[in-house]
Amino acid sequence: ERRLSMERPPELGQVHNIPAKTRQERKGEVHKEDLEKMRLRQRRECYYHHEEVSLVQPPDSLGYIPESDRFITDSAAVEKTERDRQIARKEHIFHNKRLGRAATEEQRWKSMEAEYEEDAALQLQIRQEGAFCRSNKTSMPYDPVTLKYGEGRDGDCLRYSDEALKYRSALRADNLQRRTNSGFNPITGEETARVPIPEKPSPPSFMQLHAGM
Repeated sequence: ERRLSMERPPELGQVHNIPAKTRQERKGEVHKEDLEKMRLRQRRECYYHHEEVSLVQPPDSLGYIPESDRFITDSAAVEKTERDRQIARKEHIFHNKRLGRAATEEQRWKSMEAEYEEDAALQLQIRQEGAFCRSNKTSMPYDPVTLKYGEGRDGDCLRYSDEALKYRSALRADNLQRRTNSGFNPITGEETARVPIPEKPSPPSFMQLHAGM
């Protein structure tokens, strides 16, 4: 009986089927990083799961594009389009520069014409009125040829102003002479000639009347 029990195959209990590991899984067990990623993918419940990131977008995503459209086959057309775009951009810049310079030149000519018309109108008005032909007076009531003052109040005022200026300058010179060297030359020791002081000028009669009022 014991011999018979040894010849019979044992009874089969609960069978656990273990799937064979793929080559990637076997390599992952060798590399630590791949092993960690695999364990993260196999985690359950609410733990973080590692997701594989691929450079190819899925067909239902917005970034998906067919392989046939990923590369441009007509490079000559692309080059020509880029060259035409650059030429059009340069032409647009040149056109704007031409318009700006034309506007500036037109404004310059308008200002020159306005200035010429204003000058012509002024010359015509001067010819009609004859303002420069009425008299040949100088800017001051003084004749540089005869070295005489003009007649009238303007000439009297100028004469009094000049004489008062000479009188004040003589007073200053005499004051400096008396205060600096006491009337003696410090080098030769001789007495220096005194600065002549003119008489104090009297203002014209009409200026005295205004001062008295």
